[in-house]
Amino acid sequence: MERRTFLKSAGASTLAGALGGSLGVGSVVATLKSSTARANQLRHSSIPAGQPRGSLSADLSPYTGSWGDVQLRHVLRRTMFGVPESQFLAAQALGSMDAVVNQLLACQDLTTVPLPTAPASWLTTFPSEVTGTTAQMNRTRLQAMERQQIENWWFDQMVQENLSIRQRLTLMWTNHFVTGSLTVLSPQIVFAYLMLSMQYALGNFKDFAYHMSISDAMLLYLNGNQNYYINGKSSANENYARELMELFTLGILFPGTNVPNYTETDIQNSALALTGWQLSNYKQPPVSPFQGILWDGTNGNPNWHNTGTKTFLGQSGNFALTDILAIIFQQPTYSPASPAGIPTGYPSGYTSAYWVSQKLYQEFVYYVPNTSVVDAMARLLIQNNFEIAPVMQALLTSAHFYDASVIGAQLKSPAIFAGSLVREFGLTYPAFNPEDPPQKDPSQDPTQVVVTYVDPNPALSLITYGVLNVEGQELLNPPNVKGWPGGHNWVSTGTFQAREASSYASLNNAFSKGYSLSFDPSAYGMQVPNATSSTAAALGQALENMSLAFTLGPLESGDLLSDLEVDYKDPTYQFDPNGLKLFAPALALLPEFQLF
Repeated sequence: MERRTFLKSAGASTLAGALGGSLGVGSVVATLKSSTARANQLRHSSIPAGQPRGSLSADLSPYTGSWGDVQLRHVLRRTMFGVPESQFLAAQALGSMDAVVNQLLACQDLTTVPLPTAPASWLTTFPSEVTGTTAQMNRTRLQAMERQQIENWWFDQMVQENLSIRQRLTLMWTNHFVTGSLTVLSPQIVFAYLMLSMQYALGNFKDFAYHMSISDAMLLYLNGNQNYYINGKSSANENYARELMELFTLGILFPGTNVPNYTETDIQNSALALTGWQLSNYKQPPVSPFQGILWDGTNGNPNWHNTGTKTFLGQSGNFALTDILAIIFQQPTYSPASPAGIPTGYPSGYTSAYWVSQKLYQEFVYYVPNTSVVDAMARLLIQNNFEIAPVMQALLTSAHFYDASVIGAQLKSPAIFAGSLVREFGLTYPAFNPEDPPQKDPSQDPTQVVVTYVDPNPALSLITYGVLNVEGQELLNPPNVKGWPGGHNWVSTGTFQAREASSYASLNNAFSKGYSLSFDPSAYGMQVPNATSSTAAALGQALENMSLAFTLGPLESGDLLSDLEVDYKDPTYQFDPNGLKLFAPALALLPEFQLF
């Protein structure tokens, strides 16, 4: 899309208009954050501040337009962490939209495309207990290092992934079924949670909700393991019961109405139904690693689960977790505030299906949902018994997804921004080192009882700890149970400047040599076929196409090309790494590079 057309299009002023090249950082941030007050008023709404993208298509009608580079790059950008030219060419060779989307969704079949294996043995078993203040202090220091390596490994998976949507969906689900690594603490449980999110990335949402509900990570994060019913007296902890409905499966209000989906009484009764779950290491050895246990005649505590009658969303019985989830996924069969308050015509399961579909839409299309498209997604999700893959198949092949107003309209999250830098500019770092476990610093004074551990992946830690944290997205540790709000919230004065600083430093090899994060301008240019025989204009345009969703105007493009060659119209131009060394950071510093 031509840049100026986008900036003038309906609904673009808040995001893309703010990123126009003439505005300073302060103006950019002020415009992007102008609707913060409105956003704060919408806590009980599923619609964030802003307006949906204007579109000629408001359903899941299949895309029948031309299939060219613009459409191909769009679907790849939205489903991966940046698109290096090699992966664009590989996708291009597949020939058709259906073939490309099928390849992106192939990770659904775990027998054909299995999950990545655990990078180290310490991730798959609980460590032995330690006693004593110093030993516990050292264990805490080691666990912090191990959690950092999980983040490093996951980012490495993001940028090494080949034509697959799995890691993008995994990032979305960790921002939906939110836990926090600094609350969970155990690296083994954090890793199991991450792998569960990968396993169900394109799976069945009902099954996903069940397994996430009893995961050690969720039991710890939302206090499910502290939800008891002992000796006939309730000591119920309602945290998970509340968030299960508010954030994970239903939302507060029925779509498009002011009708609440549940009451405080429903929260209290569902909390009673969820009593008795304990962590998998409640007994040693763990019964089912990293998945919680309930009394089954042998394992768990027989006295901690409430077996009395509960009334939940209009139904009564001796309910447990499976019953609660089954009733949730039947909604709207009952409206606690007004049984007649929900319009007719909505199928069983619509409430949850809409809530989940809205999250998928916001992640892959635009952060303000188009309610008509989300409605179509929800009905398709119900038809497929909450299987996620058919919905993503329909969305990624829909006319709405390829509408000109959608292309380039999203603001990159820090993880996508960093992935784009690494993949599209060819930044390199040493291969992930799965040291088992991270070892003590050999230079440390042997008489020192408090251990200092060596980071086996300092270059990756520079990205995941030094860059992503500063830009506002620490992997596996969202700010609260609602997760990262996304959209225009990704940009503030500090985070925008952090993005500029990390781009400039990365592409000028300005980081300490000890971090071994390096940029090779010659290799960057050589991604383009026939780069050495191309004119400066052709090479520059190819590199712009790789990283930008917009066709730059002549002034901006001319400034970039002047970095490749002082007179880029000179027919005698020859491939010059020195020009690429200037071109790359100039391209990455463009406001347009923030969008995808």
